[in-house]
Amino acid sequence: MVSSTTSQLGIVKRAKTPIIPPIIRYKDARPAITAYLTDPAKKLNPLVTAEQMFQQRVADMSESPLRRDDAAKSIEVLHAIQGMQNQLSPYTFGPAPSKQGKLVLAGVEVSVYADMLVYGKDSIGAALLRMTQDDASTEAAIEKRKQMGLYVATMVRLHVDQNIQTDLKPANKLCMSIDVQHGEVFIAPNSNTRRVNDLTAACQMIAALWPMA
Repeated sequence: MVSSTTSQLGIVKRAKTPIIPPIIRYKDARPAITAYLTDPAKKLNPLVTAEQMFQQRVADMSESPLRRDDAAKSIEVLHAIQGMQNQLSPYTFGPAPSKQGKLVLAGVEVSVYADMLVYGKDSIGAALLRMTQDDASTEAAIEKRKQMGLYVATMVRLHVDQNIQTDLKPANKLCMSIDVQHGEVFIAPNSNTRRVNDLTAACQMIAALWPMA
């Protein structure tokens, strides 16, 4: 949705023949962050324990350069999430189901995994942690990050509708994309028909192109 047509075609082709990455970035930081945010007391123990582990990994010369670099950047996200206390304190987070179905749009399975559930008085949503290394600060880059955050939050809302079994009412205001490095929280817009239509159209294009990719 925020990429050019040429880039979109490349994304579809790479998705059909994916390259297995040597490591999954921030894999070990994610559970520490969710443990911290879902703790009502917001004790720092999970973040402190994780940072100590990452510091040891950075200093361990037997680790690969990629693993050591990931550890260093993971420490940065642990610090960044602490800096988001004001933005995140109004929300009540809880553990998300360990098994979640995939979001299905226009017959295409979309991998959306809620890191946490978000609770209101009689409503529910979910949060997805986005951890990216993009540090571009141009107006175009900032706007692209914003739009991507809003699209991700919209997908989270659709994911809650389809795959989170609950008696509570799903609410846009509780469905969010948390951009950790940039310290921003993007909430699913109340008026998200256009974004849902955009996402559906993108999946229709993927379904049409997949045999040719």
